[in-house]
Amino acid sequence: MAHNNELTPGMPGTVRVVQVFMWISVVLGIILLAVGALSLVAVSALSADPEIAAASATLPPMAVMWVLMLISAVLVVVQLVLVIRIPRRQAATRTAVIWLFVVSAAVNVVTAVLTTDYASNGFSLVLSAVLIGLLLTDGAKRYFVN
Repeated sequence: MAHNNELTPGMPGTVRVVQVFMWISVVLGIILLAVGALSLVAVSALSADPEIAAASATLPPMAVMWVLMLISAVLVVVQLVLVIRIPRRQAATRTAVIWLFVVSAAVNVVTAVLTTDYASNGFSLVLSAVLIGLLLTDGAKRYFVN
């Protein structure tokens, strides 16, 4: 029985950084989705209260908020699937992760415009750009060879 003792190159630091941030993002995304959904349910249930109605007047319509929540949920699930696939080293996974961050950046821009939450969405936009840049490095390209 022949053994192939050739060492496969380890994951470069750029890819490891992307992988760690994706895992953190998945965990935080699940937590924020739960909090966001509970908040939307609470605002809907208490919409008859004048103080709640006044506070939610600056938000987009509830249907838009639910659509944004659904898009975020889909992005979290896709991110979970892709971060699990990173060790497989498939070039398609790298491409899909890049597109995920592009779509995520676009959603951040739309969300920032609709909710006027520029700080957190701006941070997410910059983080997406940095992670895309890390995946475009030569080391990341060599790692995802298949």
